[in-house]
Amino acid sequence: MNTRRPFSKRKIIILSTLFLFIGLVISMGYQAMDPFRHLRITIYNQSDYDLSNISARVNSGIDSFNTNKEGTIHTLKKGVPSGGQVKFAPQLRLSGEGSIYLEFTDNRGETYNKTVCGYTEYLSGNSYVTVTNETITVKEECM
Repeated sequence: MNTRRPFSKRKIIILSTLFLFIGLVISMGYQAMDPFRHLRITIYNQSDYDLSNISARVNSGIDSFNTNKEGTIHTLKKGVPSGGQVKFAPQLRLSGEGSIYLEFTDNRGETYNKTVCGYTEYLSGNSYVTVTNETITVKEECM
């Protein structure tokens, strides 16, 4: 004869509440640390044109925009089709302070250059770039 009682409803409710609380604390921890992760750029292409030749570039001083030193340019291997989006973490290096620029070409052949991180010391945070037929908007969350 089995004398063990199954879990009571009270124990199940307490355990469920405890697991929910722990999950909430972990989730909040990830959200708090998000700005300190490596820089990520998200491109939302809401235009009628495909985007290609996408590159992120570091500008950290005089004439650094014209240099091709290792770590100053990251070229994305794939493009962004019309209506698509891409999220990537450019592998860049920065010594001191600087800014990050995004350069891309649409399928009409027009090239665009946009600042996606106006000031950074740590190459961390997020930048969200939205491309439409009329404008390019950037939301910076850089550190």
